[in-house]
Amino acid sequence: MDNSNGEESRISTETMHEKLDENWNLLNDKKRKRRFADNRVIITQHFTERTLTPGGDISMQCTAIGDRPPQFTWHRDGVLISSSTDTRYALGQIMRLDGSVLAQLNISRVRVEDGGLYSCTALEGDNVAVHENRFDVYGPPYIRALPPIKVQTGESLNLRCPYYGYPISKIDWEYTGKKITSSGLYPNRYKRTNIQKRSATNIHGTLSITEVTKQNNGAKYTCIVTSPSGEMARRDFEVKVIEAPILDDLLLGNNLQEGQVANIYCNVRTGDLPIHFEWLKDGKRIPSNLKVVERSSELFSALVIKSVALEHCGTYTCVATNHVATVNKSTELYIKVAPKWQIEPTNSSVVLGRSGLVSCSATGYPAPQVHWMKKDAILGTWQPVLELAGGGILSLANGTLVIDEVSLSDEGLYSCNIENGVGSPLSKTIWITVNKPAQVSAAARNATGRAGAALALACAARGDPPLRLAWARRAAAPHALHDLHAPHNLHALGHRFKISETKTEFGVTSTVNIHFAETRDAGVYQCTATNPYGSATQNVYLSVLEPPSPPTELRVETVLSRSATISWRASTALCSLQYTTAHGPVRWDAARTINVTCKEEQRQAFELLELAPGTPHAARLAALNAVAASAPSDPLYFTTLEEAPSSPPTQVLVSQTEAPGELFVTWAQPDTQTHNGHIAGYHVKAVPQNAGLDESKTRMVKVSPQTGKQGTTLSGLLKHTRYAVSVAAFNSAGSGPFSAPVTQETRAGAPESAPSSVECTAVAPSSLRVGWQPILGLTTEILGYSVLFATEDSPWQNQTSLHTELYLQNLMKYTNYTIKVAAYSSYGPGPFSYPIVCSTLEDVPGPPADIKVLVLSSSSLLISWKPPDQPNGEILYYTVYVKPIGLSGGVTLSQRVGGARTWAEARGLPAAPHEAWVAAHTRAGAGPPSKRLTQTPSHRVVAGVSSLGGPISVGAGSSLLLRCACVGSPAARTVWYHNHNIITHHPRFTRNHDDSLLINNIDQSLSGNYTCLAKNLYGSDSVEYTVTVLPLPDPPIIRATPYKESILIEWEQPHYSMNRTSNQKIKYSLTWKEANGPWQDSWSSDASPSLDLLGDASPSHPGVNKYLLTGLKCGTKYSIRIIASSKIGTSQPAYLETSTLGGAPVPPASPSSVWSNRSHIAVSAAGWRRAGCAPAPLALHYRPLGSARWLPAHELALESGGSGGSDGSGGSGGWVVAGGLAAGTRYELRVSAGGRAATYTYATKNEDGSEISPLSDMLDLNMLVIVLSSILLVVCLVSFVYILMKRHRTNNFTEYRDSITIDKSESGITSASQNNLAKENRIYSTPIPVRNNSKHELYEISPYAQFAVGFRTFGHVDNQDVPNAHRKHRYDSETSFQMCSESEDSDTISKNTLKSIHRSKCPKEVCRTPHYR
Repeated sequence: MDNSNGEESRISTETMHEKLDENWNLLNDKKRKRRFADNRVIITQHFTERTLTPGGDISMQCTAIGDRPPQFTWHRDGVLISSSTDTRYALGQIMRLDGSVLAQLNISRVRVEDGGLYSCTALEGDNVAVHENRFDVYGPPYIRALPPIKVQTGESLNLRCPYYGYPISKIDWEYTGKKITSSGLYPNRYKRTNIQKRSATNIHGTLSITEVTKQNNGAKYTCIVTSPSGEMARRDFEVKVIEAPILDDLLLGNNLQEGQVANIYCNVRTGDLPIHFEWLKDGKRIPSNLKVVERSSELFSALVIKSVALEHCGTYTCVATNHVATVNKSTELYIKVAPKWQIEPTNSSVVLGRSGLVSCSATGYPAPQVHWMKKDAILGTWQPVLELAGGGILSLANGTLVIDEVSLSDEGLYSCNIENGVGSPLSKTIWITVNKPAQVSAAARNATGRAGAALALACAARGDPPLRLAWARRAAAPHALHDLHAPHNLHALGHRFKISETKTEFGVTSTVNIHFAETRDAGVYQCTATNPYGSATQNVYLSVLEPPSPPTELRVETVLSRSATISWRASTALCSLQYTTAHGPVRWDAARTINVTCKEEQRQAFELLELAPGTPHAARLAALNAVAASAPSDPLYFTTLEEAPSSPPTQVLVSQTEAPGELFVTWAQPDTQTHNGHIAGYHVKAVPQNAGLDESKTRMVKVSPQTGKQGTTLSGLLKHTRYAVSVAAFNSAGSGPFSAPVTQETRAGAPESAPSSVECTAVAPSSLRVGWQPILGLTTEILGYSVLFATEDSPWQNQTSLHTELYLQNLMKYTNYTIKVAAYSSYGPGPFSYPIVCSTLEDVPGPPADIKVLVLSSSSLLISWKPPDQPNGEILYYTVYVKPIGLSGGVTLSQRVGGARTWAEARGLPAAPHEAWVAAHTRAGAGPPSKRLTQTPSHRVVAGVSSLGGPISVGAGSSLLLRCACVGSPAARTVWYHNHNIITHHPRFTRNHDDSLLINNIDQSLSGNYTCLAKNLYGSDSVEYTVTVLPLPDPPIIRATPYKESILIEWEQPHYSMNRTSNQKIKYSLTWKEANGPWQDSWSSDASPSLDLLGDASPSHPGVNKYLLTGLKCGTKYSIRIIASSKIGTSQPAYLETSTLGGAPVPPASPSSVWSNRSHIAVSAAGWRRAGCAPAPLALHYRPLGSARWLPAHELALESGGSGGSDGSGGSGGWVVAGGLAAGTRYELRVSAGGRAATYTYATKNEDGSEISPLSDMLDLNMLVIVLSSILLVVCLVSFVYILMKRHRTNNFTEYRDSITIDKSESGITSASQNNLAKENRIYSTPIPVRNNSKHELYEISPYAQFAVGFRTFGHVDNQDVPNAHRKHRYDSETSFQMCSESEDSDTISKNTLKSIHRSKCPKEVCRTPHYR
């Protein structure tokens, strides 16, 4: 059917031509932009391909998101769809809350002609995203008409056939009556066929021409669309090939001058007409005020400028456009213009000290250059301003002369010179004058006078005349200035004030004279100097002094060992500070005096230096001014802190002990005068002196003081090593200097270090060579080396060697061995080296452990086998041999099977007996073959089990998978037995679809024999596994021996478990923690000691392991946890709680010494008794009596106290001080150390230094708090009882109301048996909401419901036979039963399982039917 003539009558040729041409170009441009865009617009949802029948409605939607809301357009077969396209078309788009835009195209009452390729285009600026898909309507085929397609020469053309109608069987293209290509639309939808050189057709009926030439101009291509019923539509499409325009270079005259005529020519070399010309200047349209005339024809265009000027300069671009392309050419237009004054400079004046500007500029082309010159006043020559000495003068690009800061030397003649190489240059000479503003000597100064004496205030000013000075005074009012020159102000001040003025060489000096100064004359006197060029002000701050009052509010801020900081509030700017020691009556005549500059009426702090540590001191202050000194303040007392001892201990002696690596040290305490406090203990340092040992081997210990001679034993030192031992004393302030070192050598012992560079080399499949480097730098004689080696499962084995290598023989083949080496001497073995792992070499494997041959069909056999018991390496592959028996000329067949497989099929065998065997291969070669089995292929395939059983060991608590791979025709049915009992349903058994059995969380009760029986019509077969469940290690038995700062831990496996785990290698994990702290590992997982019950055990106590926890706190409770692990699993942890020796210090009943002043309270640490631990730091908290919040005493950083002597009764002389307290106030003090605390009550002194009066019984604040708390507790208790009774009444009413409801609901129940049945078969589901608009939805099951369905077996008990009626079909019924329900052997069942049960067609008396609603 040809509809081309009828369709062409519907389209206006020219208008439709241009419109469609524009739309096609727009779509192509948008697609190109989308390919190169950076996803600024993304279509998130779009419509899909649809097919409808006529008369229906359709809605197509697209959703896009971008930086800004995009706009949508819709097209059908490349034609824009608008609201005027058809009244049935409705367009719309809405903005969503998430920022995306939803566009819709709704078509009502669709017709056949509505079909086609629809596209939605999202635009946001230059970013475009397009989605297109077909929408087909059932009906005959039809092709829309398109105007001639315009294509540029050399470009490709994709011509899509705009057809509609459905269904369409094929789309063909013809050219000059010949078919180009054909593609079946539906049989092979995505096929693409290239028939000729430059044409192809895809599934949308698109004709692709890879390159269009001028020869294709006017060519007509015909699209033919055919439906399955044979209906056909044809349409011709004309292609017009157009050449893009090519421009010559623009023509422009050279050396243009201002006022001349300028012509710019733009010629077209080639290109198809019509061609449109457009001119641009500097990328924009040429403004009309430039009076540029454009003259154009078909093939050229020209610009005419009748009088060229400076504003015509720029870049001119000629743009030529035809139907297919746009090209352009550009050129630059320049003219020469002589400079003309734009700003002509004139004589100027500038102000001294400020910046100055002089403008000078001109116009012209090229841009004129401006140069400034200055005439030298002495030499009379002109010099550029940039070369003048001193700098500070520069010429800007616009010609402006800038002086940063005007000086007197800047005055003189200046010349501005301008030129650009065209015409005559410009030059102008000007005079610049420097004016001096009014200035004063200083902006502010201080003046002091004594009351009753005369004084004078002078103000000197300078500057250009006329110069005028004026005085003003600010007295009582802070912001009021009074002019002293006014008559009424001079009269108010009286005859004591007089103002005089004197001219000087540089200006004027004005003086205010005051006779008999009074204190009320103090204030600010302001002198202001002015002239026409500026003004300046000087403030004179006058103080009229009288004898001052003494400083107040003295207090101690901080106290250190040799310094202290005190503060006070001063009334003058200068104070005199005196301080001295206060052992007895203070002698102020011998005190040290310092003058301190102060800030009036502000708190002033001063640090006193070079004080004696631990000494009481006294300080006082007096205020000073220019008149006199005040009376001294009340003395301020304080005591400096302790300091580290300043001399070392004496009489240091060092001697050996009987044990190796130990030294005994004795010494005497330092000189008493250098203690600088109470000696809290001693540091004993031992530094090794042997060559090659660094300071990291230095040993430092802390020793408590003793009565009389001091001494300690240093243990844990290096054996046979010379040490330099020195001793230092320490107190609460720190450690003093060490004594001169005394050398002594420790006794020799076992080697200190392990052999290095331990390496292992495999020599043979059962032999290893172990080598190491000897230990250097040891004087201990090494007798030999001990080598420990073990596999992962075996205990340690020991061999000794006198040399640095050892050959280990009779090892297991291709096995990893852990090896460590230690040297030993006559004192015993040293530490072992870090373990290394080495593997023996591979060897040929042993024969497969077992083999089985089964019949698969009349021409094939299945061979399965077990891997070798001794693989002796990595099994690369197996070779399976099959040899016919009794056939002449029979050939032995062989095939390779990967090392991971243990079965193979032999196919294409004759129906004769065959012998089969298997051999394994490693890198070392082939091993011996397995045993040979004979089997004959047959069409009767007896049920057989290819899986091979045997003994299996598994750890308790793990999972085990037992396989049962079966063959047989008909298919074999399987049954699993455990100890001869049928396995039906068990919470730990899972029957898989491949007939394998999964045992979860296995324990000793599930050990034993497991048999899988397979049976069909021709026979049966079975496989049997013997499962042994290995026990987990038992928790070890743990013991602990506590010390002061360490705990020795010993543990061993229980004796009853050593027999069960004797063949297991056990490792241990030791963790510990404080009472409320986190668990900490004693060793990392990488360095975990591999302890087994024989290798590392103590010789005296076999099976006992030891570990010493060090670095612990004294008198602290610790929790210890040990876990034993092996390859089987991990034991339960063994716990032990113990405490290190010693305890927290014991506080005294009352503080031994409390000292206070008006702002500080100091508490002495004396009286705290130690309980065996080292001194603990003291912490002081305080609060006003009756307050609830404790405050830390952080004002002074003091050292800890409370370290007693060896008898535990002494205390140190340390102090803890709380500062910044209120005078005359009672405080609660809480002193704590090592977890113990004591609370005291103490008061600061009054302002006058006296003690405050004791509390009266009537005003006891503690008693008042107790009474108020009791009243509040009673009120709360009464309120609680009232609320409880109120709720009880409400609950009784609710129960009564619910009982009425229950009585009504229970009346509908027919019998108690229904209740029992409902309880027996419980159903759990999610609640289903009932909608008001549907009365049937109450009975629908929610799609998200979950069920727990109980099953009944109708009297069939697990592990028993079925009833007698089916006893002869025992295996068949069991197999049928398992095929129906055994896959659902858990207590819950899914929806898919319920569906499978409904679909199963097993007998009702065999299958278990779930109960459901």
